[in-house]
Amino acid sequence: MAAWLVVLLAAGLPVELAPVVDAAKVDAPDLSIAAGRVGEPASFLRGADVARIPASNQKLLTAAAALRRLGRDYKFETTVARAPNGDLVVIGSGDPNLSGRWFGGDPKKVLLRLADDLAAHGVTRVDGDLVLDASRFDDVFVHPDWPADQLDRWYAAPVAGLVYNDSCWDVTVHPGARAGAAARVAVEPSFLAPDVANRCLTVASRDEHVVHIGRGTETELEVRGRVLASSAGVTESVPVRDPVAFFGEAFRAALAARGIPVSGVVRRGRVEGATPLVVYSSRLDRTLSVMLTRSQNLYAECVLKALGDGTFRGGAGAVAEALAAEGIPTEGLVVSDGSGLSRANRATARTFYGTLQAFADAPEFVGALAPGGDGTLERRFRDLGDRVRLKTGTLRGVSALSGYVTGREGGRYVLVVLANGGLENVRALQDALVARLARAP
Repeated sequence: MAAWLVVLLAAGLPVELAPVVDAAKVDAPDLSIAAGRVGEPASFLRGADVARIPASNQKLLTAAAALRRLGRDYKFETTVARAPNGDLVVIGSGDPNLSGRWFGGDPKKVLLRLADDLAAHGVTRVDGDLVLDASRFDDVFVHPDWPADQLDRWYAAPVAGLVYNDSCWDVTVHPGARAGAAARVAVEPSFLAPDVANRCLTVASRDEHVVHIGRGTETELEVRGRVLASSAGVTESVPVRDPVAFFGEAFRAALAARGIPVSGVVRRGRVEGATPLVVYSSRLDRTLSVMLTRSQNLYAECVLKALGDGTFRGGAGAVAEALAAEGIPTEGLVVSDGSGLSRANRATARTFYGTLQAFADAPEFVGALAPGGDGTLERRFRDLGDRVRLKTGTLRGVSALSGYVTGREGGRYVLVVLANGGLENVRALQDALVARLARAP
């Protein structure tokens, strides 16, 4: 401990972190920590050169690479164009923001707005097909390293050049009129009607209240279990199987709702010579905010593919190259995906410390991280609010917390805590380190 204190004083970090770490009694081989003032080398290092599984802290690297390689002014764009033969063409760039997130939670509104914009351009009908050009990204919708038993969960939603509503159905199971009655199932976007196998009953006992919502084996969706009669219901988001087809059918429904019929079919393809009519664009800072504060995996994977050649592999290579070009240490770095869902990712605390230092003055990066009491920190650091900007990371056997802490007199600190393996007391240690830095000058 004495040696650590000498390092701390020599580097000018006016806080003793070693006693905090020792008091937590976390198994040292499972732990990596890097901490220091913004603008200075790390003052406290412990296991900082061990490459560990970072879980959702991987998103920090994806965001940094995006700002370095795509640039702060980058925008995702979805273009609706008219082909010479009368087809209506939608050209995607992998924008994850086509959802209800920016429209009061109603996923229909974003596509209805596109339909309204088309009507304003004089489009009253489509005398041809609705053509979906999703070729900016490849057709590998699901990363091969993602856990096969979790592919029906919202956080493993498929990634494509055209995505809508986070590539998910939003399913709500309401109790029926009385115990013994079938549950009622509502699905958004409500202008589509997927096949649903409803095997859920209403019950009066809270002990029986267990509802499963997921993909069906013979239907698009399946609901089973028991829903409590006095409950408000249960809502889950379930990934679609084909995100491009999902977008197409939803957009056709939105056009029909605005009185714009499509005479042909919905199909995938590329069309030369189409005349742009409407462009929906999404700023990178907005995308990074959802990706980091909410830890939305789909957003991270869309950013990853946009970084490269539209593939997971190309995006992974682009992240590693961008970090190295920024002068960030990348020894031991393995980039598998953009979100951290893959357990093949590896990074050291030193890499994360370098990344956080390199982008400490980039508002699009710092401002996209969760403040205390918001996003993935909804139940943590509420008393600190904007004095912390942090990214959590959680997988089985993995816990991470990295970001910025502002001291009591305005000093800014970088903190990285990665733990793999034994996680007993890790969260308490993370909280204690944040609290200690917040009391520093």
